[in-house]
Amino acid sequence: MASHKYENHSQKFLVKSFDYQRQFFHLYSQRLSEMSAYMTKRAEQLWGSKVPIKKLCDLREENEEECIIIGTIYKHQAHKPSILKEISEENQLAPQPARQHYSDPEDKVILEDELQRVRLHGNVRCEELATGIVCAAMGLIEEDGRFDVQELIFYEGGIQKPLPKKGMERLLVLVSGLDQVQSFNYVDSLNLFQHWLRGNVLKAGECNIMRLIIAGNSVKSCEEKRLPSLQTRTHEFKDVVDAMQSLDEWFAAWSSTLAIDVMPGPYDPANYMLPQQPFHSCMFPRAAKHERFQSVTNPYSCSVDDVLILGTSGQNVRDLQRNTALEKPLDALRSTLQWGHLAPTAPDTLACYPYLNSDPFIIKECPHVYFAGNCDEFATLLHEGTQNQRTRLVCVPNFAKTQSIAVLNLESLECYEISFDCKDD
Repeated sequence: MASHKYENHSQKFLVKSFDYQRQFFHLYSQRLSEMSAYMTKRAEQLWGSKVPIKKLCDLREENEEECIIIGTIYKHQAHKPSILKEISEENQLAPQPARQHYSDPEDKVILEDELQRVRLHGNVRCEELATGIVCAAMGLIEEDGRFDVQELIFYEGGIQKPLPKKGMERLLVLVSGLDQVQSFNYVDSLNLFQHWLRGNVLKAGECNIMRLIIAGNSVKSCEEKRLPSLQTRTHEFKDVVDAMQSLDEWFAAWSSTLAIDVMPGPYDPANYMLPQQPFHSCMFPRAAKHERFQSVTNPYSCSVDDVLILGTSGQNVRDLQRNTALEKPLDALRSTLQWGHLAPTAPDTLACYPYLNSDPFIIKECPHVYFAGNCDEFATLLHEGTQNQRTRLVCVPNFAKTQSIAVLNLESLECYEISFDCKDD
């Protein structure tokens, strides 16, 4: 087994003390404060110092001077779930239609800073934006109080270190959605995957697999439909316990020769809010004895041979698709990188911990590899940023649905899919 340099950069996602009495205002305030400094530099680099940067409270309708404003986007969506509308339903007023997708052509985009807000129009692609994005807009205020946007820019994921070259093939394996509870539906595919993994690792002196990252939903990959009942469904808990024991055996076997990082997912027995905390070691007692095994956070950031890797179990991508017209997960993933934020819709429509003095989801350094787990199908793209960054985007397929994985070459950033589908045609 070839050794490699590894560093875990996910300390910022570890919650040391839990306090759920805080307001989410502090998170938005900190996000705007931190990213405003980055956006100011980006605006000056792109538009120069001749165009003034103004606070929203300094805008005057009688002044037709071109200017730059920086703030957080709020997207007014009539179809977004609202607690006020739910209360009105109880009072037999106008009911809110049940929807899985909240985006609508009539949505309005509003920019707000610490003191004020202004509606944006002009060169704004409303259908592709979401609440929580920090951006800079160049344009001018109009008589009706709206800001006519000429150009809109984002942080673009920060600076990026050069991709290190080692002169040898180094592979990173990405898998998600193992769904051990339902694994009887594709047990042959799982066994084939294990044989492939073991066969590659045991090749004497030929193993190029540096690491295996399991991006969530290892125990379950979907929410089980429940019928109203007064009875306790103990078999559900037994299924989860049995699944954890089976996973523990797998992880213990794999981690004896291979480095493994296990992330929690939205349907795993873990905390619901982002960032999801690592599984406790007692959940995988056998695997936890191996040095090469570790439970990590979701989101997860690390570097392998100085290649910066960043990813999630997919909640940020799915929630963004619900709130925008971005239909493909790959487009949503790329958008979060361009916006410089892992989960802009948190805490608006995506649950997250109420941070007080920081926003850990800001992408301050552009990663070389950026992935999202539990996607309906494999997709990949080499994204080139405005500051010459090159990032390999990967939508890791849900194994329970596709019986496939993603394999990435850290030397060249090439990525491909391997299918273990054993179904007869």
